[in-house]
Amino acid sequence: MPVIFDTDMDSDVDDVAALCQLHAMADAGEARLLAVMISGHNEWSGPCADAVNTFYARPDVPIGRPFGERAILQSSPYAREVAQGFPQDFREGGRDRVSAVDLYRKVLAGQPDRSVTVISVGDLTNLAALLRSPPDRHSELDGRRLVAAKVARYVCMGSRYPADTDAGTGRWGNFRTDPESAREVAANWPTMITFTGGGRFAESMAIGRGITALDPEVWPVGRAYRSYFANTGGGPVRHAADSIAVFVAVRGLAPHFKVVETGHNQIDAVGRNAWVAEPDAPNQRYTSELADPAAAKVLADIMEGLATRPPEAGLPPTKR
Repeated sequence: MPVIFDTDMDSDVDDVAALCQLHAMADAGEARLLAVMISGHNEWSGPCADAVNTFYARPDVPIGRPFGERAILQSSPYAREVAQGFPQDFREGGRDRVSAVDLYRKVLAGQPDRSVTVISVGDLTNLAALLRSPPDRHSELDGRRLVAAKVARYVCMGSRYPADTDAGTGRWGNFRTDPESAREVAANWPTMITFTGGGRFAESMAIGRGITALDPEVWPVGRAYRSYFANTGGGPVRHAADSIAVFVAVRGLAPHFKVVETGHNQIDAVGRNAWVAEPDAPNQRYTSELADPAAAKVLADIMEGLATRPPEAGLPPTKR
């Protein structure tokens, strides 16, 4: 399964576990990581992702960065520590100047029709820009037609279901950070979107104990979680929202996840969402409930086991 992974890799730490999980699935032959896109302006997010890719012996996976006024800057309790603590060359040779939209178009144009899975676990900034993109040297198709031609499925982590009931206007989560882009993607994405929920659903499958037991001088994910907990006062576990999205994208919904297939995701100007029964959008569905709530621990153990599985090429021979 060819996969493009779109992440903010800044404010919350579950992005790191999700990317590690995806690499473990790639090692097992379940997925092929085509590219990583960074959706926010934190200068350490790209280097952090590159450090994870390098740890899994995939240092040349291309990484795209957002451009334009919609992308936001959020602080990170871990990205700099991981980027500076492990080998990565993202900031060298101009790699950090690659536009996510240009990289999306290049990668999609080179793949067979209806073959690519897109997973977003951050802001939807890059995806809205992709849909708006005009034909270019990579493809004669505009963005929406290119997505329709090349993307088989899209799994979007965001937000809470059946509704986000927080009346505040704070910029948190994956829709409220860039609500305009979230609204555009929900309204205009041409292939199947599976939304996966956060909140109590993701908290029921929280992970972290096995991750923080790893040597933080050897494992980027161990360093990330220890830094996150130390800098936020959290722990010993964190919700698995982003890991759930990766799991659903690669292994599917059955038999673990209940799915609602009728209705559509209505997102307001603040980025607050609610699932509305009418009108029905045939290409939209969501999961935010397990078929068997007792399976939460089993699934958490599976996801944490993937995030802590040694790279197929073996652990790096030396510490940095």
